[in-house]
Amino acid sequence: MDAVREGETSGGTAVPRPQRPVAFVDSSAIVALVDRDDATHEAAVEAYRSLVESGYKLFTTNHVVVEAYNLLCAGVGPDVARQWLREMRLAIYHADEDDEEKARRMVANAKGMRVLSLTDAISLVVMERLGVSDAFAVDPNFLAEMS
Repeated sequence: MDAVREGETSGGTAVPRPQRPVAFVDSSAIVALVDRDDATHEAAVEAYRSLVESGYKLFTTNHVVVEAYNLLCAGVGPDVARQWLREMRLAIYHADEDDEEKARRMVANAKGMRVLSLTDAISLVVMERLGVSDAFAVDPNFLAEMS
């Protein structure tokens, strides 16, 4: 009898592939990884290594890519930001109109001193839509919204 590899069928039944854990990557983590002068750089590098070693599939949104690029331009300069953009290998989820509308409502209905950027709101909506509860971030406002 031939061995069946993951994903192939055996007698018409698919052999399930093991699920890899998934984590969303926030712009704060991207900036911390790229900017060696960032106060959270070393912790971000360690967290990234841990996620990769644990087999996490990492992704972000198109909105976070724009935000990270802009933050990097302002912080470490356009040359480094363009290099990051060229070399970036994260999977990118493109937020749709429904995601954006839910995020706009979330920001518009925020109460009191709650600080939530539109990009963070879109990220939270996308994470909820995709059923992702793990995130790689160093932004305390974003992390507070996740709890």
